[in-house]
Amino acid sequence: MKKANTRHLKSVLALSLTLILAAGALCGCSKKPTAEDAEKYVKAALDLMCTGDYDHSVKIDDIEAGTEGDMRDEVINSAMESLGDVSISSDVKDDFKDVLVEALSKCHYNVGEATAAGDGEYDVTVTIEPLLIFDGVEEKLNAELETLAETENLAEMSERETNDLVFSTLIKLMRENLADPAYGPAEEITVHYGLLEQNGEKVYGVSEEDGEKLGSLLFSTEGL
Repeated sequence: MKKANTRHLKSVLALSLTLILAAGALCGCSKKPTAEDAEKYVKAALDLMCTGDYDHSVKIDDIEAGTEGDMRDEVINSAMESLGDVSISSDVKDDFKDVLVEALSKCHYNVGEATAAGDGEYDVTVTIEPLLIFDGVEEKLNAELETLAETENLAEMSERETNDLVFSTLIKLMRENLADPAYGPAEEITVHYGLLEQNGEKVYGVSEEDGEKLGSLLFSTEGL
């Protein structure tokens, strides 16, 4: 049961973390941008998701001043829906969301120069040092669960109780890693800033697919 839960958890976490940056599909202005516009937009999208705020010289549609954090929360809540088929308590879900927000705030990334890739379109290179949020977690998780098995009657626990135990232990270990975060080797990814269709209109932005690519690199699942 323990191993099955951790395997499922790994896939759920990977999906949740990837969805965070799917908001890269947020669209900007409709006028032809410059290379600087493309760079600032990509950084703004990352900053919004990781810090809850961004450079307001960049226009991101549907975000009014003072509601930046609400947009990030909405995206994170959407990602949390991926946990819908896992039986865990609302308190544990809230703890997972809290640790995810904390982890996002500690992500390391740098937006480089944009190069022309067409009329008003650009390729932007982003360098990311993946956060090793799960470093050493699997070994520690198994050890802690073995210890808990000596004091808890796991056989009599419901599926939710067992999942709560696994998730809560994992969240605790993630928080320990975040107290002194470590990062993997820097990786480069190129995202395309160009015309997208939104509500029947052509506007400039980064596609959801490229947003997911960015999100998948912010965290490393190594160690889980």
